[in-house]
Amino acid sequence: MLLPKELKYSAIAGSVAVFGIIFGWVLFPVILKGQLKKEMALSKKTDVRKMWETIPFALEFKVYLFNYTNVEEVQKGAKPILKEVGPYHFDEWKEKVDIEDHEEDDTITYKKRDTFYFNPEMSGPGLTGEEIVVMPHIFMVGMALTVNRDKPAMLNMVGKAMNGIFDSPQDVFMRVKALDILFRGMIINCARTEFAPKATCTALKKEGVTGLVIEPNNQFRFSLFGTRNNTIDPHVITVKRGIQNVMDVGQVVAIDGKTEQTIWRDTCNEYHGTDGTVFPPFLKETDRIESFSTDLCRTFRPWYQKKTSYRGIKTNRYIANIGNFAEDPELQCFCPEPGKCPPKGLMDLAPCMKAPMYASMPHFLDSDPALLNNVRGLTPDIDQHGIEIDFEPISGTPMVAKQRIQFNLPLLKTDKIDLFKELSGDIVPVFWIEEGLALNKTFVNMLKHQLFIPKRVVGVLRWWMVSFGSLGAVIGIIYHFRGKHTYPSLYFTVFHFHY
Repeated sequence: MLLPKELKYSAIAGSVAVFGIIFGWVLFPVILKGQLKKEMALSKKTDVRKMWETIPFALEFKVYLFNYTNVEEVQKGAKPILKEVGPYHFDEWKEKVDIEDHEEDDTITYKKRDTFYFNPEMSGPGLTGEEIVVMPHIFMVGMALTVNRDKPAMLNMVGKAMNGIFDSPQDVFMRVKALDILFRGMIINCARTEFAPKATCTALKKEGVTGLVIEPNNQFRFSLFGTRNNTIDPHVITVKRGIQNVMDVGQVVAIDGKTEQTIWRDTCNEYHGTDGTVFPPFLKETDRIESFSTDLCRTFRPWYQKKTSYRGIKTNRYIANIGNFAEDPELQCFCPEPGKCPPKGLMDLAPCMKAPMYASMPHFLDSDPALLNNVRGLTPDIDQHGIEIDFEPISGTPMVAKQRIQFNLPLLKTDKIDLFKELSGDIVPVFWIEEGLALNKTFVNMLKHQLFIPKRVVGVLRWWMVSFGSLGAVIGIIYHFRGKHTYPSLYFTVFHFHY
């Protein structure tokens, strides 16, 4: 039976509405999700893989040094008065090298190379890197702290060695150019023939101290970041590619072939989270993001704070801190033993970095108030000193990130070395860094065109199809039944008039 023309149109319009519902709310999300799963995996064909291998723009690497303005008083046990100097801004280029895919277990191995370029235009007003900064002598104090921890009976000899290596210092502070301590290196004079300096320098060379470069004529050169600059990190990192399961993308599974660390206790030795350069898609506010920091040998778990936006794209902000090891059950295994945890907001880096330093948030933000009370000149501010990352939740892309960490040194108090007899023993700040990421306009537009514009077009189209399709179906039906009622009524009128 042939349908009346108005019912045909109604059926077509209704079909459009039904298709709009099925395509817009069922098929398209499935297609989008399937496409995202392919695009976010670290397969050789994806744009994500290319960006993961070599970040095509420079990150911001800022360093703030603390200048000590009352050295004579601090040497006698007084509170340090600090003046922050910075930022010293560096353009940081990151790439992964020696990359190998492993099809059998869907993993990929690589090494890292970071390259830094000083950018005086973006640094603090008037800063050239040639400024003389007065700060605790990281190498000298670090040497004393390490010996005090591992071989305290050797402290007397180390005290004698210091007089030779550091030319009879008057205090435990160094006066050094900013760029020298950061990258160029400061000279440690190991060209000594006396027993104590020679034995100590031999031990230093054997230990392979972090940041130390051995030069001809037994001269050592020490810097904070110089050995990292344009060199390949020897550690081999293994992560999941996410081709089999995109939710595993970037997950760290091994470092140097070992699936666990051996420096902490219990579960703190496990690898959890991604390598920090890629994250799984489809993030919900209730999800806990995890990333493993190879520099600090631990997993960080930022938590959701609030909704934000970046260049017109809706994002979710996550924040993090160092934590309170004594009170957080998940973090207590970072303590050397139960009941012996550092104060709130501090993390002992010695097991990880082989250097006797403590990490905290800049200016002791979110830390034990006693730490802030032991110094003057710090003003913690959540906006200036917090860790925050803004994620686009559908793709899991970090749009803006500011990772900030402060490095602190205990001013060792010991009678076995004259220079250390009157020090306070307090943990004091030396410097802090900020590593910043902000996707530029090119990559934001790429994300918009690949994800949000199609999503928006489908969003408008599905409502248009449902609205106009439903309206067309209703009009067709009304027109059809209205016509049926009209003819009998007209026939009755004409018939009544005729008779």
